Amino acid sequence: MADTQLDIQLELAADGPRRTALEVAIRSAIRSGRLAEGTALPSSRAMAVDLGLSRSTVVAAYEQLNAEGYLRAEHGSATRVARFRAPPTVDDEPDPFGPAPLHDFRPGEPDASSFPRTRWLRSVKRVTNGAPDSAFGYPDPRGVAEFRSILAGYLGRTRSVEADQGAIRVVGGYAAALGFVAEMLRHRGVERIGVEDPTLPMHVQLLRAAGLRTVPVAVDEGGIDVDRLRASDVGAVVVTPAHQYPTGATLGSERRTALVDWARERNAWIIEDDYDGEYRYDRRPVGALQGLGPDRVIYVGTASKSLTPAVRLGWMVVPEPLRADLMRVTNLRSMVSTIDQLALTDFIERGDFDRHVRQMRVRYRRRSDALRSTLAEVAPWLALGDGAAGLHVMARIATDRLDETTILTASDAASVGLFGLMTHHRSTAAGPGFSIGFSRPSEHHFPTALERLAGVLAAL
Repeated sequence: MADTQLDIQLELAADGPRRTALEVAIRSAIRSGRLAEGTALPSSRAMAVDLGLSRSTVVAAYEQLNAEGYLRAEHGSATRVARFRAPPTVDDEPDPFGPAPLHDFRPGEPDASSFPRTRWLRSVKRVTNGAPDSAFGYPDPRGVAEFRSILAGYLGRTRSVEADQGAIRVVGGYAAALGFVAEMLRHRGVERIGVEDPTLPMHVQLLRAAGLRTVPVAVDEGGIDVDRLRASDVGAVVVTPAHQYPTGATLGSERRTALVDWARERNAWIIEDDYDGEYRYDRRPVGALQGLGPDRVIYVGTASKSLTPAVRLGWMVVPEPLRADLMRVTNLRSMVSTIDQLALTDFIERGDFDRHVRQMRVRYRRRSDALRSTLAEVAPWLALGDGAAGLHVMARIATDRLDETTILTASDAASVGLFGLMTHHRSTAAGPGFSIGFSRPSEHHFPTALERLAGVLAAL
């Protein structure tokens, strides 16, 4: 019987292993469907002659592919392609975040183009070259000691957080922190937890997934209503005191004191989400609530807004009575890249982190001012919230002529991304309107994005 003629493309480097190249070529042909199930391959002698290889090289390749299940060989018969079902090459799973609009004013992310790549790369190179061998093993589940130490100083200096290295736990972002804390509280007997109303629905979902019952607590221009919290019969509460999301309210001094007093009286716990506390534009950023009640407040911060969400680094400052219980929950699940932790340690020590935050504070202040000025001109029917802090502006619809759905439909048609207070936050507490972020667009694109947003609103 004549040998089968195959079209197998081999690209052999001068010093590359030819057996490996042959295996790769045959695998590729089978996976792509060019070699169908049952196809007979040439004999090892014929293949060797055709490709200019030694017969032993072809025999070894055939044997390897037979062992892997790509080929099947029977004594006295040709080597044939085995039954093979290639995995689907098209990812048809829907993107949970959906397609990104061209002009993105959804809140939640910083300007990715402003990430200080050069300075960050220097830090990564320094720590990679200088780290001891032990740094390349499994990391301490509490977080790298050097990072926790430098972070304690940074948080005390910039956020008035009372912490030492032993109080800090490093995790992979806020969602991970909230999930771990919720699970720990559930194990400690907490069944009900207060959440600000309105708030981000995803955080409510995380708490419920841990088995907690969420209880909405009203928010007004002064932040969470502590009197209503007292009446809610909860064992813990999640708050955003520096810049409430999405209303933008800052928790005043009297309510801060009242909130900590409530936690002490009820033996309850406060989870402080300090998601963008570094960004205050009228004065020095308001200090963290944790400084008033380190015995009752679990402070949570991340690098997501101040640096980038691509570096999955978050941290908790945990009261001493909770640390053992939290460790039993997190155990090895909370481990975060040692190299990333050491890189951020270096980045903070050299002043690059502070420098970056200062630069972005100036940039975001300009964007906030430009957005407010534009909205006041083209959409006077939007009532704007306080603009002294954060990376978003809350804009309530103050007219009966328009509704949230109509505006979202128009913005979607123009590929302008907006976040509706009722539509996306699943709450009627704030009324119809929008949480308009100004941090996502790149610096060069922001003027164009703002012009497109203005065009949509002016046309309504």
